[in-house]
Amino acid sequence: MKILVTGGAGYIGATFAFEALKNNHKVLVIDNFSNSKPEQILKIKNIFKENFEFTELDLAKEYRQLINCVEVFRPDIVVHFAGLKAVGESQSNPIKYWDNNVISSINLIKAMAINKVKKLIFSSSATVYGDSKFQPIPETAEIKSMSVYGSTKIAIENMLSEVAREGTIDVVSLRYFNPVGSHKEKLIYEDPLNSPNNLMPRIIRVALGIDKELKIYGNDYQTKDGSGERDYIHISDLIDGHFSAIDFIFKTHGKKIFNLGTGKSTSVIELIKTFELVNSIEIPFKISKRRPGDVAICYADPSLAKEVLDWQAKYNLSDMCMDAWVGVKDHGFN
Repeated sequence: MKILVTGGAGYIGATFAFEALKNNHKVLVIDNFSNSKPEQILKIKNIFKENFEFTELDLAKEYRQLINCVEVFRPDIVVHFAGLKAVGESQSNPIKYWDNNVISSINLIKAMAINKVKKLIFSSSATVYGDSKFQPIPETAEIKSMSVYGSTKIAIENMLSEVAREGTIDVVSLRYFNPVGSHKEKLIYEDPLNSPNNLMPRIIRVALGIDKELKIYGNDYQTKDGSGERDYIHISDLIDGHFSAIDFIFKTHGKKIFNLGTGKSTSVIELIKTFELVNSIEIPFKISKRRPGDVAICYADPSLAKEVLDWQAKYNLSDMCMDAWVGVKDHGFN
């Protein structure tokens, strides 16, 4: 199969591209390195001498080049990871997020339509649920944004629904919860050096001695220990979910939506304590004020993915914490 991967130099996109190549698919990655580094691409190129192509391209700004890429490569399916995703940054720079996330997605769909490429897997997010009153959250829960980032994901999902209804594309939208860890080969990991917003790379920074302590944003939520609760999912489980979605999309039409999560709620403090236990490393932390756009609890009801895609998460929190640390440590940071 020929797979076009947007945002394929990032943590999730590069892990997917690596696994797709391992499974003998032909892969074209498109990325502009606005939120990633060329090193990920070089790692993949060094291992997969064949079946892998890369084009540096800004989806939002280089529309003609994008059309040409799709025309020449002729993918069977597009997996669309590209997008900015920092909630705080989206609040302070909304135009950047609307331009990058939404315009790039519109351009991609237009390029697919021109070249008659119909199948799309879209990287969505649990952020579209906002501060949901349903926990665990099913796909039928109300959609409401708590941030500009969330608004862009909702806008893209709505656009894809309308284009799929009209028949131009078939799309599976995967609403991720919180991916962490490293895949089996530990080649690709979430970068702890580039001012990360996600919790795990910030824990890693403390483990590496880059930061003296970890900031916990809020300890006064109505949760089991006052810190926010999330659904953390191993990156390998998340990527497996994409391949299950790919198998499914070639048997269906229109738009389908699936949560990818474990169905378990883990607090920030629980994650820290698990990381400390499995890796024998102390992670000092201090409490800071809540961040705008954060919610108290957000975890998945993944039963639809199990029923329809025959997919469910296999790895536990200890696996995630161990693989996240080993993946970084093995690359000379420690």
